[in-house]
Amino acid sequence: METQPTLSLLWPYGVGRAKTWPLQSTCARDLELEHILSALAQYAPNRTVIKEVANQLCTDPAVLTYRQDVLEDLWQHRALADRLETLLPDISALDAYRSSVDRQRSTLEDVTWRLGELEQLVTCVSGLDEVFSQVGGQLRAQGWRILGDRVAQIAQDDVYLNLTRELPDMLETIRSKASVTIGINLDNRLRPVATTLLSVNDQPFTSSSFIDRLLGRQPKENYKGIGPLHSVAALEVERNPLGLDPQAQPINPMLVPLFRDLAKVLETVCRPIARTLRRYITLQSGFLAGVSGEMAFYLAAVRLMQQLQGHGLPLCRPEILPMAERICELQDGYNLNLALHLLDQTKVNDAVVKNDARMDKNGRIFILTGPNQGGKTTYVQMVGLCQILAQLGLWVPAAQARISPVDGIYTHYPIEESSAKATGRFGDEAQRLSHIFTEATRHSLILLNESLASTNSGESLYIAQDLVRVLRRMGARAIFATHLHELAADVTSLNEQAPGDSQVVSLVASRIESGADGTQRSYKIVEGQPMGRSYAREIASKYGIGYEQLMSRLQQRGVLE
Repeated sequence: METQPTLSLLWPYGVGRAKTWPLQSTCARDLELEHILSALAQYAPNRTVIKEVANQLCTDPAVLTYRQDVLEDLWQHRALADRLETLLPDISALDAYRSSVDRQRSTLEDVTWRLGELEQLVTCVSGLDEVFSQVGGQLRAQGWRILGDRVAQIAQDDVYLNLTRELPDMLETIRSKASVTIGINLDNRLRPVATTLLSVNDQPFTSSSFIDRLLGRQPKENYKGIGPLHSVAALEVERNPLGLDPQAQPINPMLVPLFRDLAKVLETVCRPIARTLRRYITLQSGFLAGVSGEMAFYLAAVRLMQQLQGHGLPLCRPEILPMAERICELQDGYNLNLALHLLDQTKVNDAVVKNDARMDKNGRIFILTGPNQGGKTTYVQMVGLCQILAQLGLWVPAAQARISPVDGIYTHYPIEESSAKATGRFGDEAQRLSHIFTEATRHSLILLNESLASTNSGESLYIAQDLVRVLRRMGARAIFATHLHELAADVTSLNEQAPGDSQVVSLVASRIESGADGTQRSYKIVEGQPMGRSYAREIASKYGIGYEQLMSRLQQRGVLE
């Protein structure tokens, strides 16, 4: 059987992986990506794989479409997802056989190891062949079709078919050996001087009890001994490779001299099987190398999507546009972190506020103003997370989406006073902003959340205006969430003063709406001028701290003369 290239469900064959960029740890922290990775990890056996995939964002529309097709087939064909989820432990075990190479293994260990690998291979091939035979004709993803063709080719190969016939007997020969009978010669002082192997048995020896010997009872079984002489000790380890709780693990029997010598004798039992196994040297599991982790990534995504859909939350396959168009359009988008936090509520869909985002030629730079806890940070996170999910090839939390890949996501969030460097909070802010403009391009996404809040309003407004002008000249997509209402009120001048094709737009968060329960925040983000003092008066009136309200209260108390 000729060797074929390794299959990947993330990367089309022949497409390089150069069009990726690593997600910065600061961006992952500011967007709280860890919450989403944790939600995915609860459906996957290997959290490391999910983090590795999520850390490399792809910019190639062809690769992203390839991934979307793989995910959509799982989403549309639930039977395929269910069967693959059942097979995943076996495919992962097969991957472990390939990665655990020990050049110092004995012939006995090599035979048992290879038999185990071939057994896993047969389990995986037969299971995959069955599921692809049922749904293969309905799948559109190139990744699944290639995998199905490889599996079918192996399943029909004469060498593989012969293996399926011979493997049960070989496994039975090895696994039926449960004990050996050893003869030990003693000298005249009853010291052991020589041993010989008398037989290899199908049943394990056990020890007869003290009561049996005391009462002179004869053991009914032929394999019951007087008492154990040696057994493999257990060694308690702090953590095993799977990261589970501390537990006792058996020591390798080959570390015990007697057992090591016996293993050499037992190799004679394995030699006929070793000769048989040479006929299957062309059967390799390499075509599945790495697929288990990628499969786990997609299956975890499907399970999370099902959970969100079950709560009535919208999800969509985003249309991937060319990077040069610099577009991000979301209809009824929402913050996935917030949705995951509210999943325990009975009416999650009502509790999660949906907002639109439209970054295109009519506006790529948003100046977002509004009150504290009015939804500004939630909105900024929503846009950033949707961008990340789209560039992983996943569905995004929105009813509809059209997104151009970005070559970097740069975030600038406030830091705690204790985290600031010797330069102070403002100095640290300035350094981090400088770093962003050292690396960002016109194809980047820049998310500024309350930047320049550590200095006085006059200085911060002056610097903020310069930053927005530079962003417009760059042509980047950006959101600047700020309390600088003067900055948002001046967008017309900013567009006139700085040339560029990234229009600056003012967005307003969380207007006060009247309802049956009185006035309340809407958490909606809409285009418009900042509300400024009039909005502050509404807030003051709502909480009873308006001028007239306070004066009336003081007069009632008789405080005023």
